Amino acid sequence: MPEPEKLPPGSSGLPLLGETLPFISDMFGFIRGRTERYGPVFRSSILGHPTAFISGPEVTDQWLDENKIQRADSFPAPVRQLFGGPGILPLMDGAEHRQRKELLMAAFTREALASYFPGLQQIIESALSRWATGVERPLLPELKLLAVQGICANVFGMKAGPELDRLVADYGILFKGFTGLPVNLPGFSFHAALQARDRILVQLAGQVRRHQGGGFDDGLSRVLSARTADGKGMAPGDATKEMHHVVLAGTIVFAELGAMMVELSRHPAVREKLVAEVRAAAPAGPVTPAQLRQMPYLDQVVMEVKRTCPNVPVSFGRARVPIHIGGATIPAGWNVMMAVGEHNRNAIFTRPEEFDPDRFGEPRAEQRRHPHAFAPQGAGSLLGGHKCAGYDYSTVFMQLFTVLLARGYTWEVPPQDLSVNRALVPPELKSGLRVVIRKR
Repeated sequence: MPEPEKLPPGSSGLPLLGETLPFISDMFGFIRGRTERYGPVFRSSILGHPTAFISGPEVTDQWLDENKIQRADSFPAPVRQLFGGPGILPLMDGAEHRQRKELLMAAFTREALASYFPGLQQIIESALSRWATGVERPLLPELKLLAVQGICANVFGMKAGPELDRLVADYGILFKGFTGLPVNLPGFSFHAALQARDRILVQLAGQVRRHQGGGFDDGLSRVLSARTADGKGMAPGDATKEMHHVVLAGTIVFAELGAMMVELSRHPAVREKLVAEVRAAAPAGPVTPAQLRQMPYLDQVVMEVKRTCPNVPVSFGRARVPIHIGGATIPAGWNVMMAVGEHNRNAIFTRPEEFDPDRFGEPRAEQRRHPHAFAPQGAGSLLGGHKCAGYDYSTVFMQLFTVLLARGYTWEVPPQDLSVNRALVPPELKSGLRVVIRKR
């Protein structure tokens, strides 16, 4: 008889529960600890289903191979519910995925991104001016608000007011559902999150209906007007769920904005070099895409913040066939999770635990050591692969925020607990990120 195939190293944990509780209580720590113990491919059992975790450039081609990994039905049921059910881009494969991606990318073309600059700059400048009191204040709640305001202004044309306030509050409730026990009973965070999801979808459906009438120039109007090569557009119900997906995925930029402030405070030499570049390229007035292209060091700093800031722990997939990887076999039908955070701290980078923007500049250019070395928001190409559709938008958001902050303000991060609460997704600084901001 042939010998049974060797499973990846790891543990199945408790009966039924598996290792669900330690996983949801600290996803990043769970993955880091087991990667250090077992290597870049290990097994577990999450929510009652055998699961393989993988990370690193060497395994990414298998992760992207649609003959081996499917995205349909890959989300655990609680996550799928919070996203609004099936029929969204992260749960699609093949031609269906490419067509939906093409339509959604209409909101993130170079032309679309350029059109967002004036409104986004105004929102960021207004926020910075409001924060610049010279008084120490917790900034994480403000950064969350800024992230949602920017996305909703650019994608939906929404302005500050009660409607946006309700949306912000409901997304705050919904995010807590990702790390709570998936129990749909009153008193549990997951139950409250599902109720928030329903209110959000009603609100976003209203936005879709209004945009169908025309008269808007924003991301949603571009998506609704887009057509594939065979003339297909996005149905209103699909557009509603994709807009929910966009806000869910985009809101996590708040963690990267906070990380930017912390890292520039920790590394004064990086901060001084960046401020000098900003003042030379965009000393005042509206910031343009052409000016951003004149700031290569800014791009390096943004890339390093994306690489080091923990925000999304995993991407989801499911094995279509047995996958031979790392000297072991992942059986068909197993969940396969790409450990995104762990991937970007892989040994292909020199001293990966250090914050070092120079790693992305010449002559080092460490991101070019492997085609999949740098993949902070998914791997592969924007259209053909599984890189986040909003990758360039998040980059522009971070660049604009950093330029406006660096040229117009000084800031201090007083001594505080800068460790993160990794029971949250994305993790949040336990101190709430207390900052003192002053105008220059």
